This record gives sequence, C-alpha cells and structure tokens, in this order.
Amino acid sequence: MLFKKKKLAKHCSVYISDKHEQIIIAPRHVNKAGIIYEQENCKTLPISTSFSELGIQIIDSMNLFSLKDKNLKETKLTDWPAFTHSKSKSVRAFEQEYINISMDGCNEYNLIIDIEGLPYKDSELKVKSTISFYADKDEIGNRIIKVYESCLTGKL
Repeated sequence: MLFKKKKLAKHCSVYISDKHEQIIIAPRHVNKAGIIYEQENCKTLPISTSFSELGIQIIDSMNLFSLKDKNLKETKLTDWPAFTHSKSKSVRAFEQEYINISMDGCNEYNLIIDIEGLPYKDSELKVKSTISFYADKDEIGNRIIKVYESCLTGKL
C-alpha cells in the first residue's frame, strides 16, 4: 500500500538586533504533538547582509522544516537555539535586544508566507506582511527588514 507523504506548512524564526548587529535565522521542526520548535542549526548573519542573501537564507531555512519528534519537557529555556547563537548574556536580555519575526507558510502548499514581527515580548500589536514564497529573494529580504523597522518604531 502506498502512503502519501503529508505536506506541512513551513516555518522559521528570524531574530534581528541592532545592538549586536546580528541576524539569527532559526529553522524549525514540528513534533508528533504538533508543537513547532527551533532546530539547533541556526544561521547567524551580520545585520549588513544584503536583502537578496537574506531572502535566500530564509527560503533555505524554511525548506529545512520537517516532522521530527522530540520530547520538549526536558528542555530548559537556556537551551533555546536562537538564544545560544545570540550575543546576549541572558534569555531576558535576548528577548529585549532582539526583534522576533516569524515566517510561516499560510497552508501546506506554502505559496504565501506570513511575515509577522512583535515590537517586544508579549506585545499586543503585531506588524504583519505577506509575500509569495516564490517572490524574488531580494524582495523577501527587503520585506523582512521593513517588518523589522516597523517593529523598531513600535518600541518607541
């Protein structure tokens, strides 16, 4: 009997810090319980990275999304992959020094990406944009930076 491989909406996280002049791209997995979590193999880029290179790295990271079971009950907050790749000294500092931008496929076909940023942890307001998964990589990178800059304005 043939089984059809289930398609999954793709996800990755992006963290950007002006203070540390750093972009962290964290590919994600989903476990059997349906919990989406960050992979260990984050990419770290300088904040001066071109829009095109940022777009390429984002799409590559989203394509790493897969089903991988993991028991998350034994994981400590300090094991957070993006935090371990950051220059922050504590998780609390990380949450203050980096803007979190989530990149999510809108459905299992991943034709559209939702780009959503939070100006700060637990913010009531979000900055959101959508773009085609197959858009020019330069435009994807540009859109991420626009969301980031809008989040910075929201911090004021």
